Amino acid sequence: MNHPKPKLVISACLNGEFVRYNGGTVEDPFVEKLLNYCQPISVCPEVSIGLGVPRAKVLIYWKDGYPRLFQPFTQRDLTEEMEKFSEEFLSGLPQVDGFLLKAKSPSCGVSNSTLSYKDPEGKVFSHRTKGLFARKVLERFEDLPIEDEKRLRNEHIRRHFLVRLFSLARLREFMETAQHISQLMDFHKRNKYLLMLHSQVKLKEMGRLVATSKNFQETLKEYAKLFRLALKRSPSKGQWVNTFTHIFGYFSSRLNQKEKAHFFSLLEDFRKDLIEENVILELLKNWSFRFEEEYLQSQTLFEPYPTGLEKDA
Repeated sequence: MNHPKPKLVISACLNGEFVRYNGGTVEDPFVEKLLNYCQPISVCPEVSIGLGVPRAKVLIYWKDGYPRLFQPFTQRDLTEEMEKFSEEFLSGLPQVDGFLLKAKSPSCGVSNSTLSYKDPEGKVFSHRTKGLFARKVLERFEDLPIEDEKRLRNEHIRRHFLVRLFSLARLREFMETAQHISQLMDFHKRNKYLLMLHSQVKLKEMGRLVATSKNFQETLKEYAKLFRLALKRSPSKGQWVNTFTHIFGYFSSRLNQKEKAHFFSLLEDFRKDLIEENVILELLKNWSFRFEEEYLQSQTLFEPYPTGLEKDA
């Protein structure tokens, strides 16, 4: 399967640039691998507002219930500069497919991993929070995958991020060339089981939208919105089992009793966390070849992102 190259906004230090506060960069094997498949758009908010490399530390502290960015060594309050840069940078972006930002950064931290304080000198700890730039990203792009490199070390978070990132890139490329409702119908069919996995409700809603389309451009716009929303939530184990069972229905009448028993045994092992979903996906994919089910072979569910990213980070 041919995969698009997602447009990924990434913290510059994760993209090999020596822009960290200590003059260094960040080496992360999985991020380095991922960048081979993406169109990276680098950003270092702290350098972009004029802070040097290396630089004295900046921190977040709370004043009147709001987070502020401060550099104790220079006594500079950087809040307004960071907010101004964030708005201008994000407003000037092309259509992008996701964000991968630096964990624990006072500007880029996205997962409540950044330390914050009750005072501008950073002497009294308050709680963990998000970076100021990251806050603007999350406000403006709530329907896109937004993660930090440390959370991607979790296998399930990483898989969900990759599914969303490459699926939205596929959607973006499709929308750039789509001209007729028949093309949208074909796109929807190829993504049927991926959408079913994440949201049966949205799948049905999108199916009705395509079937009753009167204005193609309006339909396309609404479809894209629903597509992004459908993939937003990570699928539960029950959703996986439901999707597996639907696909199994294509083959059940052509399998012998031992093959059927093997499938249901694997489902039970999956429910008990003894095997991963890829074991069952591969079995179903093999049966699609064996029984020449071309419709199933075209499903993005079986390879939502490049296989080179399957290996452990």
